[in-house]
Amino acid sequence: MDVHTLIWSFLIIFMLHNFEEIIIIERWFSKKYPEVRERIPPFAIHELEKHKKMTAIQFSIVVYILSIVASALIVVTVITEQYFLFFGLNIIFALNIFTHPLQSLLLKCYVPGLWTTLLLIIPYNIIVHIAFYQHGLLNLAISMKALFVIILFIPVFIVSHMIGEKLAFRLES
Repeated sequence: MDVHTLIWSFLIIFMLHNFEEIIIIERWFSKKYPEVRERIPPFAIHELEKHKKMTAIQFSIVVYILSIVASALIVVTVITEQYFLFFGLNIIFALNIFTHPLQSLLLKCYVPGLWTTLLLIIPYNIIVHIAFYQHGLLNLAISMKALFVIILFIPVFIVSHMIGEKLAFRLES
């Protein structure tokens, strides 16, 4: 499969996954979270308590900001053929392969994002890694440069949540 087609396909997978989370997040926190709270490890409760009031609007703003950044990285990747940019972005997104299924197993229930992780993200990542390997694009140099993208994405993620919280408060009041 063409590597550029796989790279552009990232945006579709990314949005479908986030749509699942946007649609479910408020209802899950109001209905399911109180039932499963006692199964959550103490270190995670503090973080979840901060996000339990997250609305679909707030999460949509976060996704919007992250989508802009992801789209920019993908455009630059395709134009410059600096594949480490996409690979770093994809590694961050691929963390869903572990987080959603592990959360679901720990809590013994469905968590937002689980279905698209199992049905889209895992197969997509298998295909991406095979294609990158076959095209000689999966190597130590690209992997090391991808770490740089991952590190730079962390503040983007944090700032997107801060903006989402402030902007959602204004939109909802």
